Amino acid sequence: MGKLNPGKLGESRVGSWWRKSVAHAREVTRGGVSFRAATCACIALFCASILVTAPIAYTAGTKSAATKEVAQSIASDNKDYAKLIKKYNSLVDKYNGIADEYNDAKDAIAEADTVKSGIKDLNSQHDELQKKVDAKKAELQSLTGQVDQAKRNSVSDGVWQVGTDIDAGTYRANAAVGSSCYWEISSGGDILQNDIPGGGYPQMTVSDGQQLKMQDCGTFTKQ
Repeated sequence: MGKLNPGKLGESRVGSWWRKSVAHAREVTRGGVSFRAATCACIALFCASILVTAPIAYTAGTKSAATKEVAQSIASDNKDYAKLIKKYNSLVDKYNGIADEYNDAKDAIAEADTVKSGIKDLNSQHDELQKKVDAKKAELQSLTGQVDQAKRNSVSDGVWQVGTDIDAGTYRANAAVGSSCYWEISSGGDILQNDIPGGGYPQMTVSDGQQLKMQDCGTFTKQ
């Protein structure tokens, strides 16, 4: 906004006008009019000119006041503008801070997704391994069952409770026995049957609740 520059009444113009008026008065005096009267006329004219120029001076003063008011308004606007700039910069800084936090969070989420993907792969591998382990467990249980059943269906040196340690049935020697082989079947402390086969492939039949004792006979298997 441009500054107002009101015009002013110059002193040189007034002085020139005054000198011309005085000279004119003297000419009039030479024509027969008194110099005093002419001077009064000049003074009256000068006063009239003052009255004419006074509104101009007032207008110039009014314009000066308006200029001052406009300058004050501009200064106030500049202050408000500076405040807005400061607030804007603060908001920009706050936005940048939030943007940084957002980017950090985005990176953390991406990293978490990567870890999650890795965990998913590990879970998949775990499931596959678990299936293999379960299959091996089932195989082991089957073998264990077979071993347990084999144990219950075979006997060697020792005392065995039929129905608990071994199954009831007929058992036969896997290999030829020696002359020191001895076996015995008892029940309630009474010997029901015994033998010293002395060789060959002997066999015996036992029932639940009985006891079987074997000594130096090798292994017998249920038939």
